[in-house]
Amino acid sequence: MTLFNCKPARRIASGFHPDPTICRAPSGRYFLINSSFEYFPGLPIYESGDGKHWALIGNAMDRPSQFPCEGMGNSGGIYAPTLRWHDGLFYLIVTNVNKGTMIMTTPDPHQGWSDPLWVKGWPGIDPTLLFDDDGTVYICGNESDQVDQEGNREVPGIYLSRLDVGTGTVLSQRERICGGTTGANPEGPHMYKRDGLYYLMWAEGGTEAGHMENMARSASPTGPYEMCPGNPLITNRSTHLTLQAIGHCDCAGFDEDRTLMVFHGTRNNHEYPAQGWLGRESYEVWFDWKDGWPTLADQSYDVPLLGEGEALEDRIDWITPSLDRAGRFSVTGSGGPTAARILVEAAGHDFGLDDGAPMIGTRQTDFRCTFEATLPDPAQLTYGQAGLAVYANAGHYMDLAVEPARNGLVHVRVQVHNAGLVSLVGSADLPDGVPIGLEIRGDEMGYAFSASGRDGNHNLGHAPGKVLSFTNAGGFTGILLGVYAHGSGRVTFDSVAYRV
Repeated sequence: MTLFNCKPARRIASGFHPDPTICRAPSGRYFLINSSFEYFPGLPIYESGDGKHWALIGNAMDRPSQFPCEGMGNSGGIYAPTLRWHDGLFYLIVTNVNKGTMIMTTPDPHQGWSDPLWVKGWPGIDPTLLFDDDGTVYICGNESDQVDQEGNREVPGIYLSRLDVGTGTVLSQRERICGGTTGANPEGPHMYKRDGLYYLMWAEGGTEAGHMENMARSASPTGPYEMCPGNPLITNRSTHLTLQAIGHCDCAGFDEDRTLMVFHGTRNNHEYPAQGWLGRESYEVWFDWKDGWPTLADQSYDVPLLGEGEALEDRIDWITPSLDRAGRFSVTGSGGPTAARILVEAAGHDFGLDDGAPMIGTRQTDFRCTFEATLPDPAQLTYGQAGLAVYANAGHYMDLAVEPARNGLVHVRVQVHNAGLVSLVGSADLPDGVPIGLEIRGDEMGYAFSASGRDGNHNLGHAPGKVLSFTNAGGFTGILLGVYAHGSGRVTFDSVAYRV
C-alpha cells in the first residue's frame, strides 16, 4: 500500500474497546458495542446522535444468566459482536468461546437485553448477520477449529449459511465464500447490501502489526466475489505511525453516499514501538463512494501520542474479571469527577490476583493518567493485603499493596508480576492508625507508585509498562486500574478516582 495521505482518526472509545460494531437506528441515532472477553458486565454500549460525540449508556451483558463463564481464562469469553436493527428489534450476535454463538435482542438498548438464544450448529467466532430484502437472514463468520469425523478442519476463510433468527436454527450447510487475499487469519466479517450488490468486508493479517481490512462484492451472497481494487481498505502495517494494528471494521449507513466506518487500533509510544498496552481502542472515519467502492485506498490514519485530551464522562464503567458471584463489591459514586467509595469483601482466602482475588476496576484510557484511593482504616484487614492494581491479566500485573499493621507500622510495597516472576519495585513502612493514600501515575513509559500517611508522601518507584504490553503479556484485552483485597475482612476504599 502506498501512503499518499495520513489522516487523523477520531478516537471514540478509549482504552480496552476492541472489535467495534456499529448500527444506526431508524431514529438516526448510532449505537456502538465492543468485545469484552472475560470481563463483567460485558459488551459496553455507546450512543451518539451525530456519529461524532459518544456516551456510554450501559452494558448489553449485565446479568449472570447472559454470561456462562465456567472455566473461563484470560482472553476467554465474549468475542467480536455484530449489532444490527431489523423490524423493530436490535439484534446482537456474538460468540462466547466457552459455549458457542448466541443472539440477544432488545427494542431499545437503554432498556436491557434478552437472555441468549443459542445458535445451533454454528461453530467458529466473529459471527455477523445480514437481513436481506426478501426476508432471508444470513449468518456469516470465519472457520471453525472443530475436527470432523474424517479428522479434518475447515479451511481458513469466511463461511455463510441461512439462519432462522427466531429459533437459532441454521437452515443451510456452511459454505466457504471467501478465502481472503494474501494475509493470514481472515476473520471478523460483515455483510452489507448496496444497489443490489452484496458487499463482504473482513479483517486479515492477524490483529497485531499486520492487521488490515479488505472488501469484495458480488451479485449473490454466496459469490463469486470481486475483490476491491483498493484493498486493503485501511492498514498501518509497515509504518512508524503511532496508531497500529488498525482493522476489524464495521459500517453504518452503508447505502448512503457518505458512510461511517468504525475500526480498532492500538496506540503505541515512540520509546517502545509496538509496545502499546492500553488495549485495542475504537476509532471512526467517514468515507465517500466512487465506482461502487469506498474511497479509502492509499490513506493511513494516525492520532497524536497523547490523544486529544478527551474529557471523561461522569460515568465510569466498573468491571471485574469474570462474575462476582459472591457479591464481593459495592460501589458508590462514579470514580470520575466525583470520586467513588468501594467496599471489597476480602473473601476469606489468602490468594493473589493470579489466583482470582477480588478486584474491581476501570479501563485505562490514556497513557498519562492518575488512579488513586484512600484506605481510611487499614485495620479492617486482619490478614492478607489490600491495594491498587495495574492489571493486564492474571499472569501480568502490578500491585501497590498494604499489609496489616505490625508493631505500629503498616507495610506498603509495589511488585511487578511477570509470568510468575515477581520483582520488588519499592516499599515503605507508614505509621499505623491513620488513613493511607495510594496513588498510581501512568505515563508513556510505565507507572509511578506512591503512598502517603501521617509522615508525608513516599515515592515507591517506577515500573516499565512494556511488561504489560501485548508483545509480552499476550491476550486481547487491555489495562484495568482497580482496587483489590484478599485475606480476611471487608475493606473500604474511599476517594477512588481515575483522572487524565
